[in-house]
Amino acid sequence: MNKAARSATARFQPGQLEEQITVLMDSYELFAKTYYSRKEARTGPYGWADYFSEQAHVNLEDGVGYLRRLEEAETVKVRLKKPGLPLQPALDALPAPEKVKHLDLAHNALNGALNLSCFTQLRVVALAGNPALALGDCALPASLEHILLSREEAAKLAKMDFHNAFPGIAVSQNGNPAFSLGIAPFKEPEMAEVKGGGFWMGSGEEAPNEDEKPQHRVHLPDFRIGKYPVTVEEYARFIYETSYVTEVEKEGWSVAAFWRGDSLDYYCKIGCNWRHDAYGRPMDNSFARHPVIHISWQDAVAYCRWLSWKTGRSYNLPTEAQWEYAAIGGHKAGKKDEEGSAFAPFLYAGSDALEDVGWFLGKFEGRPMQDYSTKPVGRLQPNELGLYDMSGHVWEWCADWYDEQCYSKRAKEGLKKGPAGPEHGDSRVLRGGGWYRSARNCRVANRSSYDPRYRNFNTGFRLHAAPDYK
Repeated sequence: MNKAARSATARFQPGQLEEQITVLMDSYELFAKTYYSRKEARTGPYGWADYFSEQAHVNLEDGVGYLRRLEEAETVKVRLKKPGLPLQPALDALPAPEKVKHLDLAHNALNGALNLSCFTQLRVVALAGNPALALGDCALPASLEHILLSREEAAKLAKMDFHNAFPGIAVSQNGNPAFSLGIAPFKEPEMAEVKGGGFWMGSGEEAPNEDEKPQHRVHLPDFRIGKYPVTVEEYARFIYETSYVTEVEKEGWSVAAFWRGDSLDYYCKIGCNWRHDAYGRPMDNSFARHPVIHISWQDAVAYCRWLSWKTGRSYNLPTEAQWEYAAIGGHKAGKKDEEGSAFAPFLYAGSDALEDVGWFLGKFEGRPMQDYSTKPVGRLQPNELGLYDMSGHVWEWCADWYDEQCYSKRAKEGLKKGPAGPEHGDSRVLRGGGWYRSARNCRVANRSSYDPRYRNFNTGFRLHAAPDYK
């Protein structure tokens, strides 16, 4: 950038800069104690997504803190606070641009061209979601190696002879040119039939968690449920056909795993989305059969809506009751009372030995660090209904709002037919546990919840369908 241009924008004061943009950076300072203290201090709803958003935010008025975060961060995301604001003056005023190696400018609805020449060490820039950006006219630093774009944007760029003009710059969706999932012919997800019936939901007095009590009788009609969690390949097909932009991509962060010495921990990874693995690294096509992760509840619902439109069938997320009934074996459960209501025959979905049916933290003990992660679905034993990975692997979003007292309320009302949970709430139900969790979390009766905007490295979803599936 020429000196005149730089000096003109240098008058952009930090306080004014805060009014124009939000800057996000990777954050390793995530503590449950801090989260709960902030939550207790709030009068309104406050969830993990709020906490992570706050931790990702960088105070531009704190110069020392900004530089410290910049030294630790892999990615810097700049987000306009209002669509249509000019981004270039804010970029010109950004402190220490020469230290930024990975810049995320995605989904800012940018117009015209950008001058990024002051980012002299920049290796990767994310520019997806800026359809009016004149990329061919942008001033790019010599250090640039990679541009991240959507598949459609990359195809348009290829027609502009960009690769001949900049032969040293690769273009991909996630930083890995080998990732091209979504172009394979559409295949409808495999579903298992579940005959309706009664079952005892929850746990007895010996349950470790109060929200699992009391055990109560529920009756469900017929339905179908996914044999596997929805995979990366299946989700990629949805994105390929619709160009849907996930909430996660718009907000610019997800929660990824990392090793802090010999301990497995997690952090707020900027730029991470469903195209990345559990550690926030770009996937390649070998992840096709892994469960999709790094998506919010709404992003899961969006997939269900598309699949319903695509097939003409009714797809959605299972209710918590449907999920648990299917996990214990449904109509094929081997343990029933005198009235024919099923009990959970095992602690986990299909076995009392979790290592046979589920990926969980204990299953990785003694293995190399790189083995701790998601795996292709269907590798372990199924339950009685032929359902895989219901205990462990990934937490699965359910349709219901979460209520800690839900079971107590139902028990007072007697037999419930097809319960769908409370009408309102702050968080959505999650079931099944995950690869990062202990065996206790993977029990079929265990309940959890997150606010629906939350996402991380071991949360996915499974499909529910009406019984008239065929």
